[in-house]
Amino acid sequence: MRDNVVRYAGLTARRLIPNRWDLVAFPLVFGLLVMAGIGAHQTLAPISALKEPVVSLDPINLPEYALRTTLRMLIALAASLLFTLIYGTLAAKSRRAELVLVPLLDILQSVPVLGYISFTVVFFLSLFPGRVAGAEAAAIFAIFTSQAWNMTFSFYQSLRTAPRDLQEATRNFRFSAWQRFWRLEVPFAMPGLVWNMMMSMSGGWFFVVASEAVTVGDKTIVLPGIGAYLAQAIADKNLPAVGWVIVAMILVILAYDQLMFRPLVAWADKFRFEQTGAQNAPQSWVLDLLYRSRLVKSLGSPVGHLLKILARHRFSPLSARPMRLG
Repeated sequence: MRDNVVRYAGLTARRLIPNRWDLVAFPLVFGLLVMAGIGAHQTLAPISALKEPVVSLDPINLPEYALRTTLRMLIALAASLLFTLIYGTLAAKSRRAELVLVPLLDILQSVPVLGYISFTVVFFLSLFPGRVAGAEAAAIFAIFTSQAWNMTFSFYQSLRTAPRDLQEATRNFRFSAWQRFWRLEVPFAMPGLVWNMMMSMSGGWFFVVASEAVTVGDKTIVLPGIGAYLAQAIADKNLPAVGWVIVAMILVILAYDQLMFRPLVAWADKFRFEQTGAQNAPQSWVLDLLYRSRLVKSLGSPVGHLLKILARHRFSPLSARPMRLG
């Protein structure tokens, strides 16, 4: 017994020793967390911190503006994903709810983004009086409205078209509704949902300029970001600044494509339901790096283990019926 404990302790300690892959993976993950923390800290500042001029056309400020715009879009994407899981599931699981929610979703996606901004700004500013967070929330909600509807329709359609043979298998294994959702329906919907997340993220760029300028009465609150930089450059007819912001947008798109979407596409491909295997499976150097790293993988394993426990838990167990013999 003691030898087993010592051996287990040795294996655990060995997992926490960085390998050569951690030399790249750990600084990458740590840097992303630091940038997220810096962006979150700036939202808690008083609204008076947005002094005039809010946006400087000096290209040296573009990395900060790109960070803040990207954080807004990622927060909106996370909110859209949560909305998708809740709204799409209700529409797909309840016939009565479907009669209301699906037409309502069709109406919501037909409303222009600027229409949402006009009547939500005061609400969000009142939630965080005197803080930049109110204007940030209004901007994030505007981006959210450009992302959520497309993702929700995709998820709803995937739930409605889940293979019947797999659904029958979950009933035979007596999965609860919670287990069926996380172990069959979400994995089946994941490849399509990831692709629609990419499309929604791209669509959000069309409304960045409008979302980063929040108007209340005769006062306009401009949030630092790529959209505000582009609007200021156009207003000043500064063609070099427009060129710089285009370069910054290209670099940002390439960055989150390589660091987020390509790993998600490669990971979600294992859930693809096809009779024949894909000719070329998607690859991601970031996903391979995280799989090969020792320290990052060990630090993230408790979270993965917790998610597996939640997915396998029977929150709504099916009542067991006695089997008839003979």
